[in-house]
Amino acid sequence: MTNNTEKSLIIAEELKHKFEAIGYEASFDFNPDATLNICVGGDGTFLRSVHKSGFSEIPFVGINTGTLGFFQEISVLEIDKFIKNYQSGDYAIEKLDLLDGSIFSREHKEYRHRSLNEFVIRSEDTSIIHLDVFIDDNHLETFAGDALLVSTPSGSTAYNYSAGGAVLYRSLKGYQLTPLAPINSKAYRSLLNPLVIPSESVLTIKRRPEDDSSTLVINDGLNILCEDFDSIHIKTSDRWINKLQFNNNWYWFNIKDKFI
Repeated sequence: MTNNTEKSLIIAEELKHKFEAIGYEASFDFNPDATLNICVGGDGTFLRSVHKSGFSEIPFVGINTGTLGFFQEISVLEIDKFIKNYQSGDYAIEKLDLLDGSIFSREHKEYRHRSLNEFVIRSEDTSIIHLDVFIDDNHLETFAGDALLVSTPSGSTAYNYSAGGAVLYRSLKGYQLTPLAPINSKAYRSLLNPLVIPSESVLTIKRRPEDDSSTLVINDGLNILCEDFDSIHIKTSDRWINKLQFNNNWYWFNIKDKFI
């Protein structure tokens, strides 16, 4: 799976030929019978590939032809080494947690979605959104502000980090609630800082009666317009994706290389 840039298409074609030369069958489309999903591009390509595959259990690996590349561990110059290490089994499997989000309408219809990075809940017209926040049915806050962002550990280095959230190591069991431009006043008692929530807890974000604008739920960059939004229930999924890892120190190298 690849994006449509010239560089990525060239690299994808090269990968196809190299794997076929050593006896593998390679395809540019997702194959449910495959043994490996290769994503050529940047992190956006990786996210789209995961969604397109239906969050497949087949392991993923990323060839980085983009910029940041937090999911894309393999550089273009390391392709031959990657193929050799893959053939010899010289890698580890990293399990990346997912979030399940159930969106409920005011007519109690349920729409289920799954996220690798984050859910964002905001007004469709970018006006202030008013929400009640519950953790395990315990009322936490009455929020007013631009948006609420809920991220996985994997997604903590993406939009969450840009919004002032903490970086969570990928193996940590939990997820993060980060407010975007919160208002703290007598009327609205919004948390001003991110909150880390344990994996076993359920986060409920409910629309307040005074909020009459359409709600936009953004799932890994994909917009879901909810004109009759009532609430969203978010929890750590009992599913995950598998990602190949070739360098045990790659995560920390990536943090330093990209952010410091």
